[in-house]
Amino acid sequence: MSDDTLRMLRESAADFARLDAARVRRLRGTAPGFEREVWRQLADMGWLGVLIPEEHGGLGLGLHAAVIIAEQFGRALYPEPYSASAVAATLALLHGDNTELQRRLLPQLASGELVAGLAWQDERGGLELEQCAVTVGEQGGRPVLAGSSRFASVPGADGFIVAARSAQGLELHWVERTAAGLACEPEARADGSASARLHFAAVAAPAAARVASAASARAALQLALDHATLAASAELLGLMDCALAMTLDYLRTRVQFGKPIGSFQALQHRAVDMYIQKELSRATLAAAVALADDPGCTPALRTAAASSAKSRTSQAALAICKEALQMHGAIGYTDEYDLGLYFNRALVLSAWLGNASAHRSRYATLVQGT
Repeated sequence: MSDDTLRMLRESAADFARLDAARVRRLRGTAPGFEREVWRQLADMGWLGVLIPEEHGGLGLGLHAAVIIAEQFGRALYPEPYSASAVAATLALLHGDNTELQRRLLPQLASGELVAGLAWQDERGGLELEQCAVTVGEQGGRPVLAGSSRFASVPGADGFIVAARSAQGLELHWVERTAAGLACEPEARADGSASARLHFAAVAAPAAARVASAASARAALQLALDHATLAASAELLGLMDCALAMTLDYLRTRVQFGKPIGSFQALQHRAVDMYIQKELSRATLAAAVALADDPGCTPALRTAAASSAKSRTSQAALAICKEALQMHGAIGYTDEYDLGLYFNRALVLSAWLGNASAHRSRYATLVQGT
């Protein structure tokens, strides 16, 4: 994809995704936590299908496009689950081996008719795919899912792609929200959004709904998580950029001792440190995306690149938002001031799909093994 195409996409997404703080506050603690009408607007713009091939109703633009869109949504604090659904769940389906299910579901994902979630973690919430706690068994001669999965990021999804362990190995299954035996328990997060704890009590798992067999499930799930991790990193980059901009504006306008506080050298040094953290994050993310999007990149290097970006952006976003709150003084801690919205979103995104510590540990392990 050409630089001009990427530039136009960035400008289009930036023009569309503007912060509406009143909407963000209104949707906190509600179900499903986002607006279907806005989701359909994203579909009309083609953004839900940037990773979906054209033959399935998408644009097929690739990872760079998804990351550009995610960054703008991070700047605007969009509650719509772009990274969780349009990236993670979509790629898990796309890289499975059930072509008939792909033909049926991918066009619905691209058009916004269907919102999908991805469920793969157990109570520990770590990064290892082996921790999956849902199993595939038999009841009455038919395959069923049993167990529970936590931290599914789209409680209001129409269905979930669920990782489950069978006798053959890890598999991925499509389970509609209304499936008999499925219970979805929302769990509140720091920014007013929610994740879901899913309970499976003999939920039917027919072969037609198996997204990926043991032959392809692990690779499909890891790729989906790697790309979603990069999209989440882009959201963190967008929100830290805005938090820094708000802080610099405040330093220019807040007057103390007869002069703007931005003229004080101590605060200038702290602002420069924030800027350095943001630019380091931008450079690390750009390098990781370029590597992950390279056809010659190995899965291990792609996963290491995702960990590199997520560890850097998670740490930087939290550091910048904490500094921003301190430099704003008392006003920064009020719910009425928009900076708090950015800080709370940073808390959620920095932990989702692994925090900075977890990704540094994984990066070190992967690099040593290459």
